[in-house]
Amino acid sequence: MLAIPAMTNTESLSEEPVSDSQFILLCGSIFIIAACSLVYELLISSLSTYLLGSSVIHYSLTIGLFLFFMGVGAWMAQSVVRNLVAIFIAIEVAIGAVGGVSALLLYGAYAWTEFYYPIMLVIIAVIGILIGMELPLLTRIFESRSGLRKGISQVLTFDYLGALLASLIFPFILLPYLGHLLTASAVGLVNLLIAMIIAWSFKAYLNRWRYAVAIGLLLTLLLLLLSALWAKPAAVLFERALYEDPVIHAEQSRFQKLVLTQRGDDLRLYLDGNLQFSSLDEYRYHEVLVHLPLAFARRPGRALVIGGGDGLAARELLKHPGIESITVVDLDPAVTALARRHGLIAKLNNHSLDDPRVQVINADAWKWLAMQGDLFDVVIVDLPDPESEDVAKLYSVAMYQRISRRLSVGGVMVTQATSPWFARRAFWSIGETIEAVFDHVRPANVYIPSFGLWGYFIAANHALDTADATVYPGRYFNAQSLGATLTMPEDLPRLDVQINRSQSLPIIQYYREGWSALNNAQQP
Repeated sequence: MLAIPAMTNTESLSEEPVSDSQFILLCGSIFIIAACSLVYELLISSLSTYLLGSSVIHYSLTIGLFLFFMGVGAWMAQSVVRNLVAIFIAIEVAIGAVGGVSALLLYGAYAWTEFYYPIMLVIIAVIGILIGMELPLLTRIFESRSGLRKGISQVLTFDYLGALLASLIFPFILLPYLGHLLTASAVGLVNLLIAMIIAWSFKAYLNRWRYAVAIGLLLTLLLLLLSALWAKPAAVLFERALYEDPVIHAEQSRFQKLVLTQRGDDLRLYLDGNLQFSSLDEYRYHEVLVHLPLAFARRPGRALVIGGGDGLAARELLKHPGIESITVVDLDPAVTALARRHGLIAKLNNHSLDDPRVQVINADAWKWLAMQGDLFDVVIVDLPDPESEDVAKLYSVAMYQRISRRLSVGGVMVTQATSPWFARRAFWSIGETIEAVFDHVRPANVYIPSFGLWGYFIAANHALDTADATVYPGRYFNAQSLGATLTMPEDLPRLDVQINRSQSLPIIQYYREGWSALNNAQQP
């Protein structure tokens, strides 16, 4: 018979039982690395949304791919039969290294290559496979102390608790205060710290792997420190590549990335990469947005602005002699704070948000409108385009019903309605949706050099045939240009589209189809 050599401790299937202190250390490690793992998912999802839009697609895609590759990693873990602790430490080091530079890689891929999605896929695959191997290895290490049944239960308990921690600290702490680049580096360092602590506590298990583990820890520490130190200059470099004009201010709020650029007299505000205004021609947009509904309101005394955190709509409202009070409801306090404290924007909006007649409320307009409150004579909806689910519901029947309930008798509502040229079906869907709520609805349009032809809808429960004779005269909009604003071009006829309801939101597909046609140089 052949003699079968006895296995050493480091070659056995399940290492010798861990001590009490090591058990506690591993439990805490599972809690922390689970949080790190979910942060990487949220980081890649939110960064992809910021760069490319479409939050639901990118969150779904990222989470689905992560789960798939975690399954691959769990399957691969069965081939590991010895040196469990050493391999677990190596996995933590690798996750820290790849995750820590993931945001840098994705920013660079978007700014300087056409391969964002392939690089994103590779990053998700590597991190996902490594994360998928973690739990099976930890379960087998726990098995030597608690048995398989209890080992699985203990590992999953701390894993789920860690995921809860990540879901809370990422949107409220990490992203607003650190941003994508520094968050990636910081979380990578946490993974590395866990690996260091476990390597020290389980050094007796490492034997001949000690030097390899030490070198890996040292090199990864150097990589992550460099990525953390380079996060700020890298952010400046990437922003220069992403925006045509010099960036003079950038910040990450809880909700979005705010970027101000300036070239000469042209001041521009971007939210999540989408242009909000150019100081050279924003007056065209805001004069029509504000003075068009004021021309049809029976008594323009109390005004509500939904969105409009930049203060430019409030600026136009304050020019009207009949305005008594303005309520601005904008979700992001960072936008309204920027409009107040940044000298260039505050100068552009004439410090409108600090006027005693203006009340600023930072709240979700959807929820705020559902509450009982004051009635308004004019409601101005100045929201981003309906490219994502959370914004598209603000262009739904339910939203306009809530607005209708807050309009006084003789009141008028206006909404920006994206481009009737580039997003034609989305534009007319907004009109159809408003007509499901209001008795009288009219489309309007204006040419804005920075955006092209832009559309609006005004709505009321009284006839909108005759405007007030005292239309406020602006730089562009006045009594003479009123008729042209309310006349749609002959080559943009009404289309047969669906009403946008919160249960289905067809406007998202309409909007994406329109801008996709533009990007592919097709007839929208």
